[in-house]
Amino acid sequence: MSKNKFVIILYFFGILFFLPVLSFAQNFPVNIMTGGATGTYIQIGRDIAKLGQAIGMDVTVVESAGSMENIAAVRDRRYTQFGIVQSDVLDFIRTFKNEDPAMRRIARGTKIAFPLYNEEVHIVTKKSAPINVLADLSGKTVAVGAPNSGTNLTTTFLFEVTNIRPQTLVTIKAAEALEELRAGRIDAFVYVAGAPTKLLADTGPNEDLKLIPVAAGAISGYYGTSIIKAGTYPWLKEDILTPAVKAVLMTFDYDPKRNDYLKHSCEVVSKISYLINRNIEYLRQNGHPKWKQVDLNAIPPGWERAKCVETALASDYVLPTNNSINSVNPVSDPLSVQNCDVLKNPVAKRLCLMKAGK
Repeated sequence: MSKNKFVIILYFFGILFFLPVLSFAQNFPVNIMTGGATGTYIQIGRDIAKLGQAIGMDVTVVESAGSMENIAAVRDRRYTQFGIVQSDVLDFIRTFKNEDPAMRRIARGTKIAFPLYNEEVHIVTKKSAPINVLADLSGKTVAVGAPNSGTNLTTTFLFEVTNIRPQTLVTIKAAEALEELRAGRIDAFVYVAGAPTKLLADTGPNEDLKLIPVAAGAISGYYGTSIIKAGTYPWLKEDILTPAVKAVLMTFDYDPKRNDYLKHSCEVVSKISYLINRNIEYLRQNGHPKWKQVDLNAIPPGWERAKCVETALASDYVLPTNNSINSVNPVSDPLSVQNCDVLKNPVAKRLCLMKAGK
């Protein structure tokens, strides 16, 4: 696609990028930028936060508009070390970094922590609506995600490559869009989120809702595909083929030699990265179902891990805490143990107590 297809979203990145030198408390804050309250990003963020909190880290999961806000926040906001981002946002940055100054600034220092899972493009309409294929959205009123969201970016790309021309584009969050659809004020909405997403799972079997499939040939060369299985949502009666993008945990390439803020930021990136890597089996067993799809080594083409992440993956890395903490037992679920006191691993014990509400 030509550059002018993407001009409408350049303004999202028109911000000042800086990393301030700050005074900070002994308990250095950690923030993970995620997404909306009913999406999958925020649930993945909470799973990661539990690992950090188990060793006494102050981890905050931040609700956001989504990918574009998140990647800017990792660059711009103090104490914001991680953000979950869609892979097509990364593709956009990589494509235009050599010819656009804003893209170069973002690409410089923006790095991968870990690849995560596939996010499915949900195109939602009513069962009773005469909308059965993507082309039926032309001439309709369609909600396309809030400004600064990955959904908005993906929908822009998707409609462009498939030549879909809705009459009206409504830029609202998915939760608002669902209510607008129910009220009959829009014809459909697009929502990019890992299935099952809470927004659509928290519905009834008799809801007047359906998903629109997208033929693989229509998006060949731009997106991968995924299948949302029948039964994923209470009202979904058949498998749906749909585009998919990869969710990626991003961070910044902090240079610990420059100042204390960057040093402490690098340390917390290393700690969280270590905990994710060592506890991936625990996350697959106890976290959101999407963890089962995660391959921590499937780095998107053209990107590389941050040095602070690589430090944590080294065989000689030792988690810098007062206790000798390694990982939650990846074989059995430590949280299923009724008596948390029998657990010798400090992380496993703390997670057990947290689940028990202690």
